[in-house]
Amino acid sequence: MNAIKYILSSLALIFLAACNLEKEVDIELPGYERQPVVECYLEPGKPFRLLLTQSYGFFDPFGLDSSFLQKTLLDGATVTISYNGQVDTLRNLLSVDPSPLKIFNYSGQNLVPATPGMVYDLNIILPDGKTIDGQATLLPFVPIDSIKVEWNAERDTLARVLTYISDDPGQENFYRRMLNYATLDSIPEQDFLANDRIATTNLIAFGTGYELVEGDTVINTIFHISREYYNYIESVQLAVIGNLNPFAQPSPIKSNVRGSANPLGIFTCLVYDRDTTIIHR
Repeated sequence: MNAIKYILSSLALIFLAACNLEKEVDIELPGYERQPVVECYLEPGKPFRLLLTQSYGFFDPFGLDSSFLQKTLLDGATVTISYNGQVDTLRNLLSVDPSPLKIFNYSGQNLVPATPGMVYDLNIILPDGKTIDGQATLLPFVPIDSIKVEWNAERDTLARVLTYISDDPGQENFYRRMLNYATLDSIPEQDFLANDRIATTNLIAFGTGYELVEGDTVINTIFHISREYYNYIESVQLAVIGNLNPFAQPSPIKSNVRGSANPLGIFTCLVYDRDTTIIHR
């Protein structure tokens, strides 16, 4: 017991002494080379559109002034998307999708075909001659089976919403679930990834808490996504968490675009079902 007391006392003294030690350390950070960033989400029935920007270093100034778009958007590239023997060239034209707000600087005139299994090939040639390539496949549409409103037995003024989809147990599927209240422009109440690895039946349920009242508007969106998009979103979320924690391990972005331009980003198809529910008894 005396030896334990001695050890504990010594450790306490060392800890108190260490609290008074301060030493400034200068860390030499390597120079950051900006990378092209691709975001291209092909939605059936909508035009081919793409956002091509440049990344920023962690300590680079990020001023939201009148020159922000000029410094961020990467213009002057040749962008083509090939599918089913056809090649569409996207024009370098700034466009906006108002709800929910999305910005693009390359747009095509044709609409994305809604054909499951269709393979799309992206090719970008930057003004300096470097290239970016990617490939995406349109996945089958997974509809929302049903949406049920349940009222709390103890507090009958509060309700929750349960959203059900049917999953194909014969293949590995990935999903993104988004839930908005009131409008699509609102900050999502839920936005998370899911897969069917732990599913015990072919029915998957997504739910809310008992937080809704009579007259509330609930917008459910279920995306059927590729493994590549799942990995990309997951890596982006981990990178954000890492940036907020100085002791966290840096997390690389898992992109599915490649090429001599050393790009970051995602090229994928967005297949989703969306339903709006007004809370009533």
